[in-house]
Amino acid sequence: MYMDPDKSQNADTACKLMDDFLDRTGISGAGGDIKRRYLWTDAFAVQACFALARQYDNNDYYRHALKLIDQVHFTLGRHRPDDVRTGWISNLSEDEGRENPVSNGLRIGKNLPERPEGESYNPGTEWNRDGQYFHYLTRWFNTLIQAFRETGEKRYAELAVELIKAGGKFIRKDGDSVRMVWKMNIDLTEPVVETMGAHDPLEGLLCVITAMILVPGSRHELEPLREEMTALCRGMNWFTDDPLGIGGLLLNTARSFELGKRDEKLPSGIRPASLFAAALDGLQIFSGNVYDHRQPPEYRLAFRECGLSLGFRVLYGLRESFSSFNINLDKLSHYLALANEIENFWTTERSRQSLTWSDHRDINAVSLASSILANGLPQAFSSDISINPEDQDSATGNE
Repeated sequence: MYMDPDKSQNADTACKLMDDFLDRTGISGAGGDIKRRYLWTDAFAVQACFALARQYDNNDYYRHALKLIDQVHFTLGRHRPDDVRTGWISNLSEDEGRENPVSNGLRIGKNLPERPEGESYNPGTEWNRDGQYFHYLTRWFNTLIQAFRETGEKRYAELAVELIKAGGKFIRKDGDSVRMVWKMNIDLTEPVVETMGAHDPLEGLLCVITAMILVPGSRHELEPLREEMTALCRGMNWFTDDPLGIGGLLLNTARSFELGKRDEKLPSGIRPASLFAAALDGLQIFSGNVYDHRQPPEYRLAFRECGLSLGFRVLYGLRESFSSFNINLDKLSHYLALANEIENFWTTERSRQSLTWSDHRDINAVSLASSILANGLPQAFSSDISINPEDQDSATGNE
């Protein structure tokens, strides 16, 4: 694939960032800590590896992506080394767990163990405790769908179905009332943080619909979950001025477009026009009132900003393929300078010498690399479901 010189040079930067990440987390090379897994970071890292495999026509990155998927399942699908419990968090046997590694979700991978029973909630420490986040499960769902697209192996789509079914445990019912919780404990038996994530129902519904399309045999068992997610989405306002949230909303807009291309009848609140309008409102507020490019790196968080530029790169890069929707995606061009500034700022050595970079090194590096790569290969980070389910077994991988 041809890329212009500037994009190619930036891709080399992304390559270096990913090579360092893969080395220090044990996916490549002889050193590193292979159990240094964090679900959000690893989800984007898999997609970045697939993008690098295409960018450089290098099967090593393809193999790294598949190895990383296996390691995430074997590490975050099992109890922590410092936990008295052992084995798979699903309580399946060793052999059954290997076959069904995501049947009870996946741990976040936080530094601290989950909050012990009886200990009161402390918001100052809870963010660093393990457990499960619904929006991390949906991020891994999209990664599994990407693996299915890249390899044509039906198993990855089936694992995605298992995962979103497990995510249904985040929904709590009280009579006729249905709600979601933001965080659950490791084995998905108890809520840990009761509030609902701003975009969790949106992402959940998009994932359920995607699963029903790619694995038609799952439609019947997923229909109740679809109905619950639809109810949770009803009347929701998706606006956010948080950069990472805006980036996620832009990615979800692209996902909604992809589903619409399949003539899927989407609820009005999650149709492309609604999501795009909310994303534009957020971009306007963030760029005009929140973002200050003059701030030094010590007052900025790379992964949050690069999450925004990644979402921008994907939706803007795919705008021509969504032209049939009669939605003016060229309005995004007003924010091209913002995406460029974010990437350029964090690719400088000076910015990456800050504590805010080193304290979050893995997620920062993967987020920046993903944003850079999406500038040339936006489809690597989209949720294109153009593979015909009937052709799953005939699809080929990159090897």
